[in-house]
Amino acid sequence: MGLLLPLFVTSAVGCALLPWKKSPSPYTKAELARLSDKDIYVIDGEKYVKVQTGRDEKGNVQYAYVKVDRYLAGEVEPVSLEKEQIKKEEVKGVERETEEGTATVAVREPAKRETHPATSKLLKHPYLKRKIAVLPFEDRTTFTFEKFGEAIADRLAKRMEAKVFTCLVMDREMVRLTLAKSGLTPADLKDPAKAKLLNKALGVQGIIVGTVYGPFVSTTTEAEDEKVSMAIVRIDANFIDAAQGRIARKFVATNPAAGSEEFGVLCDEKAKYRAIDMVIDQIMAQVVDEINGMDWLTRIALVEGNTVYLNAGYQTGLKKGDLLEVYPAGDPSGTNPIGKIQVSKLFGVDAAVAQVIQGRVQVDAVVKPPPQG
Repeated sequence: MGLLLPLFVTSAVGCALLPWKKSPSPYTKAELARLSDKDIYVIDGEKYVKVQTGRDEKGNVQYAYVKVDRYLAGEVEPVSLEKEQIKKEEVKGVERETEEGTATVAVREPAKRETHPATSKLLKHPYLKRKIAVLPFEDRTTFTFEKFGEAIADRLAKRMEAKVFTCLVMDREMVRLTLAKSGLTPADLKDPAKAKLLNKALGVQGIIVGTVYGPFVSTTTEAEDEKVSMAIVRIDANFIDAAQGRIARKFVATNPAAGSEEFGVLCDEKAKYRAIDMVIDQIMAQVVDEINGMDWLTRIALVEGNTVYLNAGYQTGLKKGDLLEVYPAGDPSGTNPIGKIQVSKLFGVDAAVAQVIQGRVQVDAVVKPPPQG
């Protein structure tokens, strides 16, 4: 399947881009913005946009292919399924609303209960950041002289640091060195069970790994020698729960070719990075809910009498005086508490000292805040 994908995507790019060979762009910036998130198809030489028209009796989404000019003229508008979906989900007791710009999701309780905005998974201890490792994506591209997998991982990590305030993105070199001590490489984390190493050693809770296909770029020379380029990027990724050693979510992200259109000097490079940024936004929108749904935890790195050292501290949001509960090393869900500790000092980049105030604890034990009432 991996070998077939580039052929499929290349074919799709060709179909999507050929219509633009006759002119630089027949559309205004406003019209291009309306088409940026739409799939464009060529049927008998005419350009069509795929739009939603409603649902069938079984609830499946139905689509229609409408000529682009008719769509832009407002003759045919896609049917918004948002209100219809809300009604259906209210019956099930859940109503989701996407909040623009923050890639977070809100949830309302059923009508029988008092409604209030929250996250789609109850956000536990929002003042504590979950440690997330974003590893280089595996390259599946013919552009072997460029490391797109690393470039995309870097851009994703920076975007998450800036916009996802419930996570702390781990330094990749620290992650690499920690793995190397155990004879592992980032590629070995395709086996989710091996991800537990990073949870025990660094307190990492989530790991993003995956494969990037592309960018597949099409560049043509238009009237007056102006060049126009479009690009497509696809990422298949896994979000790994490092504490549990399992894949929490699989997701695919790709961009519509029309949304990456660039003109003039270096248009091919600009199209690549516009496509990359569009895919990164999709990844963030899918992964943020997993991060917010995690119950924060860390591990005990060292025990000296009644003093313990934690691999979490100031950067993750701990404060002097915080009371925390301790669970066995094999109980990351926090079902059987064996002790309590209190943070007495923050030190280093992100570490803390705590005192045992109840029970007996040991190295690798799971540490979590008390359950919220």
